[in-house]
Amino acid sequence: MTNKKVFALGHGFIASHLNYPQIEDRLEPNSQQIKSVLEKYKPDVLINTIGFCGIPNIDQCENEKERTILSNTVIPILLALECSKLNIHLIHIGSGCIFNGPSPNIIHVQNDGSPIPDTLSESFMMSLPCKTIDLGWKETDAPNPVSFYSQTKAAFDLAGGLNDFTTILRIRMPISPKRTARNFLTKISNYSQLIDRPNSVTFTNDIVRAVDFFIENQKTGIFHLTNPGTLSAAEAMQEYKRYNPEHKFEIISTDQLDKITTAKRSNCILNTDKLNKLGFQMEDAKTALKECMKGFCNGSA
Repeated sequence: MTNKKVFALGHGFIASHLNYPQIEDRLEPNSQQIKSVLEKYKPDVLINTIGFCGIPNIDQCENEKERTILSNTVIPILLALECSKLNIHLIHIGSGCIFNGPSPNIIHVQNDGSPIPDTLSESFMMSLPCKTIDLGWKETDAPNPVSFYSQTKAAFDLAGGLNDFTTILRIRMPISPKRTARNFLTKISNYSQLIDRPNSVTFTNDIVRAVDFFIENQKTGIFHLTNPGTLSAAEAMQEYKRYNPEHKFEIISTDQLDKITTAKRSNCILNTDKLNKLGFQMEDAKTALKECMKGFCNGSA
């Protein structure tokens, strides 16, 4: 455990997994009030988990836009500015849902995995037995948010990411063994219709380890924090059925899902090369799911 004075902001799902005391004061969209809170607690490091993602889901953000933009953009920007003035390291839990669809980082390889030489003509290259691989969205790629919620999260990243005292950790569909409403597993276990699109995901035990890592190493900037590999909602529920064989669900297309929800849902894969270069390792998503699901279904969390 660090010798630094660390506090967490927020009382929600992510904050409940962190091992640091929580600041009880409610922040307002007011620089002076935020400064007063910071001077009251005098943290060396502040972990910001506050934000509004709707109840029960992001559909509500489409209807409560003022609350969403204040919580996800305005207050975090003011917080980042005040932290920089007081030399406080701000670790902001961001969202990878600011991206959607295939990334710009697509490569073509032969079916045996060997690269296709750049010197080959495009027509000849396409005649080879090859496959495409999506390397994932990088931190430097421009966001393409598809919901108002993700727009407000992207707006903070564009401003807060330029702050030398700020670390932004972009997570996706956080998965935990805890049976709480915000847990991705809890949500999808209550749905009778799911999509089978591969996505990047983040397990909460790795969020906890990453926060400690960034506190100790004082690294700032924007980082994608997702587990290697991908998962789909359908894959997760197939693992759930090992413990609950009676559970049933139907697989639908993303087009069908868009007709059901108010806000479009993000589907994307994030690139974590930048995180890997720091030496921080995370467990493969499919492996992590097996252990996490055991705790989720057996109530051991």
